[in-house]
Amino acid sequence: MGLDLIPAGVALVGSAIAVYTDMRWRIIPNKLNYPMIAFGVAFYLILGISKMDLMVAAAGALGAGTCFVIGYVLWLTGGWAGGDVKLFTALGALLYGYAMPAGNPFYPMPLTLLFNSVIASIPVLIIYFAICSARGKKFLYDEVKITDLKEGMIPAETIYEKDGKVDRWHLILSLRKDWDKAYTNPRRAAGLTRYQVGVLKKLVRARRLEDRIRIKKGLPFGPALAAGAFIMVLFGDVYWALMLGLFGYINVLESCKY
Repeated sequence: MGLDLIPAGVALVGSAIAVYTDMRWRIIPNKLNYPMIAFGVAFYLILGISKMDLMVAAAGALGAGTCFVIGYVLWLTGGWAGGDVKLFTALGALLYGYAMPAGNPFYPMPLTLLFNSVIASIPVLIIYFAICSARGKKFLYDEVKITDLKEGMIPAETIYEKDGKVDRWHLILSLRKDWDKAYTNPRRAAGLTRYQVGVLKKLVRARRLEDRIRIKKGLPFGPALAAGAFIMVLFGDVYWALMLGLFGYINVLESCKY
């Protein structure tokens, strides 16, 4: 058994725990992510020193750093929560050295993990969309009472004030900024602050705002990352295998024309 199977095993066990906590409590705890990151960095550092191999020694830190940068960008866009970023970082620390081919320190393992996760999540998203449609519910957001709002909820609309009038703007990706004051920001990944929640509730009590607001549905990405990790360890790079298979099929079709 290769020593690189040890961090791979830790990654799979940690991913399974992350799926459980994410689905039950909608959180991937730091006490799970941080030890995984530390173990991955320390394991490859010790292994690299014992082998006198600089790239092996740096594999854990390189994987963690690369995955953190990618995850942080996704967090800024509002697509991921903080726990998703930390889990992605932990999987990078544990699996970068495992997935890295010999002599190729620049293998895009983080992108492979990300693509594998997306591929694994597509069937689940299709089923989820079908269930929402059948029940007449919105796929991307829920509507709740402002009086029931909690800190951290992410709005799916901008509530703003213009010339003393409070109104709503539903286009999340719009760059419109002609209001005097904005009370919500759908692009803020951390969601509503305690102060913003208090202001919105005051507006409702003053009857300047209707007691309702659109809230983004949180789709936990932890299970998708876990699936991507399992695919990587058990089957390898599914994304590139599909691409190579597709291009090979296209080449066969082109050759048949002549």
